[in-house]
Amino acid sequence: MDDPDAVKRLLDGNIEPSEIEGNPSLYALAERIYGREGLEGLGVFAPEIETPATPQQTGDLSPSVSLPDFQPELGILKSGEKGMAKGKTRLIPLTLGVLGILGVGFNVLFGGGSILCSIGMADMNYICNPEYGNTRLVWTEAYSWEKLHTVDAWAQPMEIGMADGVLLALFSSLALIGFFVRKKSVHTGDMLPPLS
Repeated sequence: MDDPDAVKRLLDGNIEPSEIEGNPSLYALAERIYGREGLEGLGVFAPEIETPATPQQTGDLSPSVSLPDFQPELGILKSGEKGMAKGKTRLIPLTLGVLGILGVGFNVLFGGGSILCSIGMADMNYICNPEYGNTRLVWTEAYSWEKLHTVDAWAQPMEIGMADGVLLALFSSLALIGFFVRKKSVHTGDMLPPLS
């Protein structure tokens, strides 16, 4: 680095322009402090900086050593994606569809009221009493909290109603969409370039 006295005079503004022009590192420091336009206004121009010489290669490769021509087979590298129909599975529709099928199926086969009675949430006689056995929730009758507590909202299990069929079809189609319809990738790196 330059002598500290020259740097101190540069910071104080008491340095001669010829001293800055003759020293590349001092000029770089002054350029950062005052800016190139400010230095040119004072009559200070950039000093000639020598370009570093490119190092000469000390030796060539031995003629007995040959480098292989590396050309990757792009079709082989991404061949695993061809069987997958390109894209990821849609997890949200698949999960909602499967959970919906399980929920509606359990309601039809065993009745949702059987769970409510076993955990103590429902204490209604026409649901929890085994002599009645009305544990299947009727979706079209139980659309509010008040209606959920009426006799019409509950029926015998193993009877499939129109609403149960529609819900099973809806959740089945949602699960099929989640399983078969794949997400398209938005990244250009996931697409193969055309083979020539």
